[in-house]
Amino acid sequence: MKLLLKSTWIWLAALALATAPTLVKAQDEAADLKTVAVVSIAPFQKVLGDFQYLSELADQANFGRMAAMMSAPFTQGIDKTRPIGVVVRTDGQQFSYIGFLPVSDLKSLLLILQDQVGEPQDMEDGVFLLEAPLPIYYKEVDGWAFVAQDKESLANTPAKPADLLGTLATDYDIAVKLNLNNVPQLYHEMIIAQIRSGIELSLEQEPGESDETFAERQKMVELQVAQLERLFTEITDLTIGWNVDKAAEKTYFDLSYNVLPGSKLAEQLAMNIGVTSDFAGFLNEQAAGTLHIASKIAPEEIENSVKQLNAGRQKAFAEIENNDDLDEKSREAANRLIDLSFDALIETVKAGKIDMGMTVDLAPSKMTFLFGAFVSDGKRVEDGFKEMMKLVEDQPDFPGVKWNADSHQGVNFHVVEGPVPATEEETRKLFGETLTIVLGIGEKSAYLSIGTDAIAKLKKAIDDSLASAGQPMTSPATIVVSSKPILEFIKSIDDNAPIEAALEALGGKDAQLTINGTVSETGTKSRVSLDVGVIKAVAAAIAVQQAEKEAADAAEEAEEATEEAEEATDDF
Repeated sequence: MKLLLKSTWIWLAALALATAPTLVKAQDEAADLKTVAVVSIAPFQKVLGDFQYLSELADQANFGRMAAMMSAPFTQGIDKTRPIGVVVRTDGQQFSYIGFLPVSDLKSLLLILQDQVGEPQDMEDGVFLLEAPLPIYYKEVDGWAFVAQDKESLANTPAKPADLLGTLATDYDIAVKLNLNNVPQLYHEMIIAQIRSGIELSLEQEPGESDETFAERQKMVELQVAQLERLFTEITDLTIGWNVDKAAEKTYFDLSYNVLPGSKLAEQLAMNIGVTSDFAGFLNEQAAGTLHIASKIAPEEIENSVKQLNAGRQKAFAEIENNDDLDEKSREAANRLIDLSFDALIETVKAGKIDMGMTVDLAPSKMTFLFGAFVSDGKRVEDGFKEMMKLVEDQPDFPGVKWNADSHQGVNFHVVEGPVPATEEETRKLFGETLTIVLGIGEKSAYLSIGTDAIAKLKKAIDDSLASAGQPMTSPATIVVSSKPILEFIKSIDDNAPIEAALEALGGKDAQLTINGTVSETGTKSRVSLDVGVIKAVAAAIAVQQAEKEAADAAEEAEEATEEAEEATDDF
């Protein structure tokens, strides 16, 4: 996911490629053209049907009907059962495109669009030119209207253009595939140069930042630019797609990429195939929210991460030094805490893996937060916690720490427990009259639990993790957010009409937002999936909230009118 996010700029590159000046090779050299990008739109009847489906779920059916009515005149003559596509190609120096539109009656379509595109001009060989708004050449062949920016590009049109889309049109409503390995090196260098120039212009020394710290920050930026350069070299293709699956009652967004065999990225992917976890018990998809990550870190990434953490340590020291609210004792304790914390993080990173899980468990008027993670040295984390307690032990309301209050499966529990003041009404609604915080320390693990039944639930998560230890994870990273327990919890502490309406819209079922992914030796795919029940629940809540607002506004207007009438009567 991190690599995909860093590749966002590729969208801008694709736009630049599609609109760049073109120099197309002669017909006998057309085979040398390489595909840089493919844009796919599923058959219009599916796209429109999916839009209407989502509009109805969102209680905005009028938008769906309006879209159907507005699009009807402009889609006459289009075959709505076949996909639409655009292919951007390069000859190694410049770029050209060819688009294809399935048609049943092209003349009817052009007649409708005549006011926007003008009269077609016959350019011979079956090619016509439309002047406005930009020059577009088109040619109809076997039920397909091909478009390009010059006549030569239409000399050899593909017999089966839909085949150029691969499975994009069947997998997604809308999708874009970028073949980065086909982008000429010249453009690689231009884009990297622009990125580097922009970063250098924005990189300034902050007030109070030492020359040494600024120099380290510059090095970190240089590392990031180098990583971008490597992405250009090692990622062969990137696909982004959105789809609606009515049968599964989901809509989802995919980001996937493939890499060069034998590259460093390929090595990193191979490392994470079938990765196991010692904290899978914290992945509870029935909870209100859950997060789990299990992955291995490549050696070069370890080195970069250590550099970044050390730079963060120095910045934290500087902030403490410049904090006038800290006395000398607090400053020393804070510095020790930072040292211990960053040392623990660095040693854990050097171990070459990330293994952690988190759960937010909600029930009516009850909340528990659970967290567990691999650490290279549990004792060092414990020492950091002790330094943290020194910073607050002099506070009058601090209840103290029960050191080694309990233990389970080789994990020692340290407990901070105290009453929640009656004045803290919101906190009481979340955690009850007593707040319990548990820190668990194992030889190679650290745990945190806060809230209702904190110790008991933490023990269960540890037991579940031990029971599944060593089993391969289906996804290196998973996030699940469940709407039903969240809404039920909110209703228990603040019963209101919008929340009740959202729960009714769910119909007793749960609906989730899920983020996960898969890894292979050649690439990876990440998916953000949303159950349509979430859309229905949100729409129902908004509708009730809007109705309440309109009623309140009407009541306020009526009250103002009454007051004005009374004032007028008094004046009379």
